[in-house]
Amino acid sequence: MIVPLILRSTTTPRPWRTAVALVWLALGAFPARAQNPAATNRAANADNPPLHWFDARAFTLEGRGWTNTPTAYDRLPARAQGVVRDPVWQLSRDSAGLALRFVSDATAFSARWTVRRDRLALPHMAASGASGVDLYVRYHDDWRWLGAARPDTSRTTEKRMTTGLAPGRRECLLYLPLYNGVEQLEIGLPEGAYCEPAPPRRPAARRPIVFYGTSIVQGGCASRPGMAYPAILGRRCDWSFLNLGFSGNAQCEPEIGALLAELDPVVYVLDPLPNMTKENVALRVPPLLDQLRAAHPKTPIILVENVEAGDAPVNPGRRAGYSVANANLHHLFETRVRAGDHRLYYVYGDKLLGEDGQGTVDRIHPTDLGFMRLADGLEPVLRRALRAAR
Repeated sequence: MIVPLILRSTTTPRPWRTAVALVWLALGAFPARAQNPAATNRAANADNPPLHWFDARAFTLEGRGWTNTPTAYDRLPARAQGVVRDPVWQLSRDSAGLALRFVSDATAFSARWTVRRDRLALPHMAASGASGVDLYVRYHDDWRWLGAARPDTSRTTEKRMTTGLAPGRRECLLYLPLYNGVEQLEIGLPEGAYCEPAPPRRPAARRPIVFYGTSIVQGGCASRPGMAYPAILGRRCDWSFLNLGFSGNAQCEPEIGALLAELDPVVYVLDPLPNMTKENVALRVPPLLDQLRAAHPKTPIILVENVEAGDAPVNPGRRAGYSVANANLHHLFETRVRAGDHRLYYVYGDKLLGEDGQGTVDRIHPTDLGFMRLADGLEPVLRRALRAAR
C-alpha cells in the first residue's frame, strides 16, 4: 500500500498583502467589486496558495542505473571516480535523464531546487534546458507537457510550474536539468493536496533503454529537459531510460564499456560517433560490442551514425569529417550481422535532422525541432528492438 508522503515545510505567511490591501482601500483605489478585504484576500490566496514542500528524494526516481551514486541525482556509481576519465566523471554529475514520477491531486505545482554549478546556461543553450526542470502529466494514456521552471540568476530557485488545474489524481513526470547537477529538489503543492510515489511501471518497461553517446544524447541544446531525444522516446514508448550522454567525451573506452555491461537494459542505443575519429570507430567500437555481448548475448543493440551536418546540403565538404567514420561503423555492423548477431540494429544519420538545415543551433547540436526529428528517425528502429527483446 502506498502511503501519501507527509514531508512538509512551514507555510510562509505573506502579511504584507493585507497591509498593501488596507492602504489601497484607504485611498479608494480598488474598484467596487473588490472593496471587500476578505474577498480580496481569497482572490490573492487563489493565485498564490500557501505551499507545502515535499522532498523529491521520497518519490520514484528514474534514470539512475546504480544505487551507490555519490548523491541521489548522479549518474555513475561512486566507485567510477578515478576509473573513468575525469571529464566523464564530472559530466556524470549532471542530472541528464533523471526524472521524478509521482501522483498528486494538486491544482498547481511549484519547484524549489538548488543546482551544483553557478553556470546556469551555455553560450548556445538556454538556462531553461541546462539548469531548469520540466513537468509532464499522463493524459489519456499519453504524456503531455504541463509546465516548466527556468532558474533565476542564483543556484537556488523557487518557481511555479503551472496553476489553475481542475482537481483530480494525476501521474506526473518531472525531468531534471540536462547540463547541471542537482543538490536539492522539492515539489511545492497547495495546502491540502496529497502527493505519493508513482506506482511501478508495467513489468516490460522496468528494464530501461540505455542511451550512450555525446552532447546530443545528453541533451544539448534542448530548450527544456524533456526535449532531449532520449526523453522524447521514453515518453513515446512509455518506457524508463538511462541517459549516459557525456558531452564531448563519448570515446567508447573500455572503462565505460565495463560499466555499460553491468547494467541490465532492454535495449542499448549507442550514439558516440560525433565524438570519435574514423580511426577510433574502427578501433574502439568492436571491443565495446564484445564487452556488451559477453554480458548480454541477446540484448538488442542499436548503432547510430553521425548525423548530417546542418549545412552539408549546401556545403558538401562538411561530410568529409564524418563520412568515413559512418562507413566504418556500417562495415562493422554488416560484418557482425553476417557473423550471426541478429539483434544488432542500424540507424543511418543522413536524414535524422531533416534536409532543410533548420534542426540545429550550430550545424550539429539540435534545437527542439532537431530533437523531434531525431526521435522520429529512431523510433521505428527502437520499437522493432523492443519487440525483439520481449
